[in-house]
Amino acid sequence: MINCVIVDDEPLARQLILSYVDQLPYINCVAVCQSAIEAFGVLHEQKIDVLFLDIQMPGISGINFLKSLKTAPKVIFTTAYSDYAVEAFEIDAIDYLLKPVTFERFIKAVQKLGSDNEILISNKPDSKADSYMFLKVDRRLVKVDFMDIVYVEAYGDYLKVHSIKETYITYMTLNKLELLLSNLRFIRIHRSTIINKAFIQFIEGNCIHVNDVNLAIGLTYRESLLANLGNT
Repeated sequence: MINCVIVDDEPLARQLILSYVDQLPYINCVAVCQSAIEAFGVLHEQKIDVLFLDIQMPGISGINFLKSLKTAPKVIFTTAYSDYAVEAFEIDAIDYLLKPVTFERFIKAVQKLGSDNEILISNKPDSKADSYMFLKVDRRLVKVDFMDIVYVEAYGDYLKVHSIKETYITYMTLNKLELLLSNLRFIRIHRSTIINKAFIQFIEGNCIHVNDVNLAIGLTYRESLLANLGNT
């Protein structure tokens, strides 16, 4: 589990990054701070792996704050200005995110943290150690092997993840899960459905049979599905 702290003087910016962190089961937000001074107190009391750190803040800037630390965690800068990019990377920032930060760009930044922080989800299907993810189910983090997922259905901002062992309901959008599953053997067949190719039995008309379940194929997804299966 990666412990992070969000530091930003803008309430909306803090809330946006927190909403992104909440979508990733392998990151735990320890604190949300509105100043570097407040963040310093958190760092003094707890072990923090990464800071999501704004640069321009009243009192002390994010860059000066980082330079003042004897032992600093990894840092991903967030800022509305591109002028600080060179200086940020000179002090070994993991990444530099320009506001407004999109979830896709946030994911790319987090993935740069790499295995040093034992990230619990990976897009490397050939690695047995990285062949699973953790889902937030109620108050638990549940380990789910990618190869066990049969299909996933979306219900608004919630997902129903059907595995060969159990069905899990978790708070996450299908678009965000699709990003995490990219490069794996999963295919989007409908605006609300993703399937695992390994469990396809046959396609008949506008339906696909997956592990004895009949699922509808969206008209806009049919062509890409067939192309993915090598039947263009």
